[in-house]
Amino acid sequence: MTLQEFTATVLSVNDETRIILNQTVFYPKSGGVEGDMGLIIREPDGEIFTVIRTEKKGDEIIHIIDHPGLDPEDVVQGIIDWPRRYELMRYHTAAHVLSGVFWNEGQVKVTGNDISIGQGRIDFNFPDFQRDLIEKFVTQANEIIKQDLQIITYFISREELEKDPSLIKLAMGIPKHIETIRIVEIEGYDKQPDGGCHVSSLKAIGTVAITKIKNKGKNNRRLYFELM
Repeated sequence: MTLQEFTATVLSVNDETRIILNQTVFYPKSGGVEGDMGLIIREPDGEIFTVIRTEKKGDEIIHIIDHPGLDPEDVVQGIIDWPRRYELMRYHTAAHVLSGVFWNEGQVKVTGNDISIGQGRIDFNFPDFQRDLIEKFVTQANEIIKQDLQIITYFISREELEKDPSLIKLAMGIPKHIETIRIVEIEGYDKQPDGGCHVSSLKAIGTVAITKIKNKGKNNRRLYFELM
């Protein structure tokens, strides 16, 4: 998750600015987390194309660039916007800590989320709107972050996943067609299926601060937070 630059070949160009490469470290918007931005530099002339958005369609990662000019078989250097990526990683890992606390302490699952620069949002299926309890859970999350637990990743089978229902923190579950599941584990505290980018230990998160709590109707409470 720390590779920031790479060399690749352009496989295809669609609508002049939608680029598919033979390999990439740009991470697409996925699972409610914003995708990477950065630069693609053509060799050998050095023309710079700014990646303004990264998306996924099927198994393909699409790099949307700011102007036309790339052609199939061009050799390029890719450079992700690392400060932006790292902030998204911090927020994403913080969301895992929060969802772990909400599940472990209240058997509450996540119904939606949105992670962007400077703000995180998580929706939970609380049966009642209990502001004090939400605030308590966030305080507990910050106590866990102070322990600086390590983040590890590994893969398990669908069969292993189904033997441990506590792994599933999302109310929607995991699509049935996925047979091999990547697990992101906060060592000694939480395990969740996840395909995204995370920091290596909790100290990188900082402190979770509540910016807003909203009642979104039946069984749906929304928490907005930022990292200090």
